[in-house]
Amino acid sequence: YSLMDIMERFDLHPEELLMIDDMKLGCMMAKSLGVPIAFAFWSKADFPELTQEMRSICDFTFDSPADLEQFLFEEDNK
Repeated sequence: YSLMDIMERFDLHPEELLMIDDMKLGCMMAKSLGVPIAFAFWSKADFPELTQEMRSICDFTFDSPADLEQFLFEEDNK
């Protein structure tokens, strides 16, 4: 519901968003709406079983906030 509300309220399409989460529930919500999902690995590094699963189902994985920042703000990604 949260993503649907954001998309409707701000007239955004799924490809204009990026869901960043460290939990499977957030990933599944994003996937169901066609929103790309990024796994925030740095918050779950001590849980290898979870990180392996999340890496396999997410569109992107970022090992640190700096990696995410680089992805979002580097000119090459635009």
